[in-house]
Amino acid sequence: METYKEMYDKAKKAKGLKQLTPKYHKWEAENEMIVGAFVSQASVASKEEGSSYNQYIVDTDDGLVKFAMGKAADNDFGGNLVPGLVYAFTFLGQERISGNRMVNKFDVFELGEGDPIAQPAKKAKADDQAVDQK
Repeated sequence: METYKEMYDKAKKAKGLKQLTPKYHKWEAENEMIVGAFVSQASVASKEEGSSYNQYIVDTDDGLVKFAMGKAADNDFGGNLVPGLVYAFTFLGQERISGNRMVNKFDVFELGEGDPIAQPAKKAKADDQAVDQK
């Protein structure tokens, strides 16, 4: 009987592991891009008393990534992201606004139209079953 550690090592070697803990990404350079399927967002308390911002989790080719975009971006489009849809987030840098404050600017694009497209494994399975039934 295999030990749990042996099962883990075997799955790791076969690339059969799924990352459940996201890696945190801090936006630093202009034109940095993250592309992946939107998973979720959560409100996080800010250092400023009574203020909060969102952290987003995206499933990318390299695994789960968590990042914040800032309150301005949250207000602009944060509520419009749909779990399962694929998005491209590009950091455009910071912009000075009134009161000498800085805000992060982003381009965000949704890939595809309508239905979630970030589940190719399930779709492929359905296609295989259709072929089997013929």
